[in-house]
Amino acid sequence: MIENHTKQLPSAILVISDNPELSQHFMRLMENVPELKGIQMKLCYSAKNPQPEAMAALGAKSSDLRDSLTVDDIIATTDLVFSLHCKQIFPEKLVTHVRCINVHPGVNPYNRGWFPQVFSIMNKLPAGVTIHLMDNEVDHGAIIYQSVIQIAESDTSFEVYRKIIAEEKTLLDQNIINLISGDYPTTCPESEGNYNSIADFRKCCELDLDKTGSLREHIDLLRSLTHGTLKNAFFKDAQGRKHYIRVQIESQDSSFEEENNNDEKKYVSA
Repeated sequence: MIENHTKQLPSAILVISDNPELSQHFMRLMENVPELKGIQMKLCYSAKNPQPEAMAALGAKSSDLRDSLTVDDIIATTDLVFSLHCKQIFPEKLVTHVRCINVHPGVNPYNRGWFPQVFSIMNKLPAGVTIHLMDNEVDHGAIIYQSVIQIAESDTSFEVYRKIIAEEKTLLDQNIINLISGDYPTTCPESEGNYNSIADFRKCCELDLDKTGSLREHIDLLRSLTHGTLKNAFFKDAQGRKHYIRVQIESQDSSFEEENNNDEKKYVSA
């Protein structure tokens, strides 16, 4: 079922984000798109943000969505709320009384919840971006825009995440006026899909050294848990100490292949 929404620019919007890069990109759009310059925008980060300094540097204030007075104030003063990788769950009262849009780094309804790209590498379900209306379930509301990205066999979680961030920026660039005005169609997800909790992620991080499986499955697990310098995957020794593992995958490029072919020709001619 497709539902159409009527275009009407709000007077005040709130962006709740724990991602400084996306927040800064959103702020630039608000500043540079002429149709949006008259809209009052407030930027906040969630009370669960583990490193709020970067958000605070953008002028953002902390917002605790578990506090009923905070939620009541948002409802009273805001026409539209954006969630940009917000780590807090939006309460039912908020999503019921105010139009709330989530920019989600996953393809709903697949791998809803925490770190969608991690699980997409492991379970081969689609990865990408979903911009959707929020309801009282996590990553569950009607879909507004959606885009799928491709995961290369050499991609770690970090590479996939960077592809997703780039696609999120593109979707915002292309559709920011329609998103804010409400001028878009929506479609319902085809199914409930699957949900991964933070507990599911943490369970994956502790490696079972005796687990059997194909080498491909083991590599997929390790690259799904490799995200820059973050300490995700680990195993414990006999003393219970943790030992962290990351993988580094280097793909053969065309120049290497050409050089290797030339070397082979030299050996053949010799």
